[in-house]
Amino acid sequence: MVDHVLRLKLTLLGSALRPGRGLLAALAVLVLAGAVGTAVIVLALAVDPSRADHRAAVVVAGAALALGIAVAPLSAGLGSALEPRRFAAFPLDPRRLAVSLAAAGAIGVPGALAVVLALGLVLAWADEPTSVAAIIAGVLAAVASILVSQYLVAIGALLAVSAAARRAVTGVARLIIVIVLTAVAVTVVSIIDGSASEALIGTAALLANTPMGMLWAVPGSDLAGLLARLLGGIVMVGVLAVGWVWVVARLLEAPQRTRTRTATIGLGWFDLVPATPAGVIAARSMLYWARDPRYRAVVLALPLAPVLMMLALAVAGSPLPPLWLLPLPVLALFLGWFAHNDAAYDHTALWVHVAAPLPGAADRWGRCVPPLLLGLLLLPPAPLFALWSGVDGVLPALLGITLGLLLTGLGVSSIASALGAYPAARPGAGPFDQPPTLGSRAGWTQALSLLATLALMAPALVAALWGVTEPAWFVVAGIAGVGTGIGMLLLGIVVGGRVFRARAPELLDLAQRS
Repeated sequence: MVDHVLRLKLTLLGSALRPGRGLLAALAVLVLAGAVGTAVIVLALAVDPSRADHRAAVVVAGAALALGIAVAPLSAGLGSALEPRRFAAFPLDPRRLAVSLAAAGAIGVPGALAVVLALGLVLAWADEPTSVAAIIAGVLAAVASILVSQYLVAIGALLAVSAAARRAVTGVARLIIVIVLTAVAVTVVSIIDGSASEALIGTAALLANTPMGMLWAVPGSDLAGLLARLLGGIVMVGVLAVGWVWVVARLLEAPQRTRTRTATIGLGWFDLVPATPAGVIAARSMLYWARDPRYRAVVLALPLAPVLMMLALAVAGSPLPPLWLLPLPVLALFLGWFAHNDAAYDHTALWVHVAAPLPGAADRWGRCVPPLLLGLLLLPPAPLFALWSGVDGVLPALLGITLGLLLTGLGVSSIASALGAYPAARPGAGPFDQPPTLGSRAGWTQALSLLATLALMAPALVAALWGVTEPAWFVVAGIAGVGTGIGMLLLGIVVGGRVFRARAPELLDLAQRS
């Protein structure tokens, strides 16, 4: 099977070089890949492992380029991608197909760049005692990049349910590649002029303790760190490999098998919620969040926002440890804000809510359950983020503001989705599709709901800032955040419920304009 899949991959690569409209684009990709590969080798030969900023640059540039390599297959479009669902019609063994697809992922421009990047790590540490560890780390990093690229291809194929969605996935991948190359260029320039050595070293220290950068930091670590990061890399690659086999098996499942198994487990979420209007709406909302591409795209893309913010601020020279206070509040803010147009996402299904004699508050409560459950998962890791930040006594403020932003955002969204709803993409459409009737209403609803959340949480945020100089304010900020969040959620449910019942026919008409 591996031979057949590899021949198929080579045939697809060869078709891209045939005369036609895509030939120039294919040649441009080859030229860019050749330039990047050459630059990696040249820069690797110029690395001085005795310098801390050079070691940091290897970690930052290696992690960034590995990310670019992972998303590179998506940047070429999904029309000819070898994703598992294309083989669902054939009676293939999932394990053998998973191995075949992983091997095929090593063939082509991304696979070649992964090998070159691993070779660059080896060349940078060739004359050092840790050169053997650099070889092992390079191999593991290349394999991890290729496996992650296969995951992203499979996820991209699930999200790209329309032509517009496919173009959006391709566009996002290309944007990430541009950001990656820009980050690498900034890193090289900062090394040349020495303008941001401390920020670069801090960023590298951050990445070295994450799956994204730990393998690139292996050769520059002490013995304990070297062994720990190598072991972590081996575990990471093993988890990726086992998970890839499982993903392929899941994507190859026949529809009849899925229906049969579903029929034997009852009503799913509806069996787990109370038999009340709010409970039924909560179950249906959880199904939307789990299965609808529009919601899944948000869940998958949401973690990128705080990561990009931290990297941008770190490269700009901000002190690194305090930046660990950003991810949880930012995730909570956007998670609560996303529900500001959830009524329009129902499309024609909204008529059930309009026709049934249910209280408006039940509709508002039910829709808040999925983001509320996801947001509560942000609280357990808060002590770890507070520890990493190095700010004494900040945990109460971090917990209170994170919970406050989530609850306040849901309260504001409960009102905004009834008062300022605007047309949304139809159910089942791509996550990036937008209806042609989208107008100025969307802009002011999005902006005002976000600004209202921040304005209502301003006292707690200001108290948290005062806590930097007087730690006692951290407790005040935490209490203020929780109090504001609970109060605004309850107020949003009551007011939003009344507005929903008053504007129900108008909302139904608006929700179908897509």
